[in-house]
Parts: sequence; structure tokens; C-alpha cells
Amino acid sequence: MSSRRTRNNKKKGTLLKFGFFLYLGLCLFTIVWLRTAVFNLEYELGELENQRAELISERKMVAAQRASFFSVGNVENVAINRLGMSRAERENIFFVKSTRAAGAYRASTR
Repeated sequence: MSSRRTRNNKKKGTLLKFGFFLYLGLCLFTIVWLRTAVFNLEYELGELENQRAELISERKMVAAQRASFFSVGNVENVAINRLGMSRAERENIFFVKSTRAAGAYRASTR
């Protein structure tokens, strides 16, 4: 009976060693995989930060362009050159006094 116990103990010992090394290998694989995932995420984060910086500078450029498009001088230049308008002369300017708006028209049936 003691030989049977020693064989069972040896089998348990070898299985325990195999399980330990398998567990150790899985732990190492997991650590390497996690570090690789973190490295990839840091790389993507860096790319996104660069893209964000480019978009911010592009937004500033667009805001400056919009301001130049709506400047008084530019609007006047476009009106004269493209639309064929001319500057108003003093005798062609009429001032209109503001009056109260007319109320709703009521028709009486009486």
C-alpha cells in the first residue's frame, strides 16, 4: 500500500509542478500582453494629441479667415468689385422716420 501512495504522491507532485509552471507561464504572458496593450494605447494617445493640436491650429486659422471675410473693408470691396455697387452719394440718401406699426385691421359687423 505504501508503494501505491508514493506513486499517487509522485503523480500529484508532477501535476502540481506542471500546474505551477503553466500558471507562471500564463502570468508572464498576461503581463507582457498588458504592457503591450498599454504601450499601444500610449501611442494612440500621442497620435490623438497631435491631431488635436493640428485641429486647434486649423480652427484658429479658420477663425482668422472668417474675421477677414466679414471685415468692413472686405465687404465693401466685394460689393464694389463683384456686385457692381457704388458708394452712395449724399443726395441719394433718404432718412426715414420710424413710426408706430399699424395695428391689426378690425372689421366691425355692427
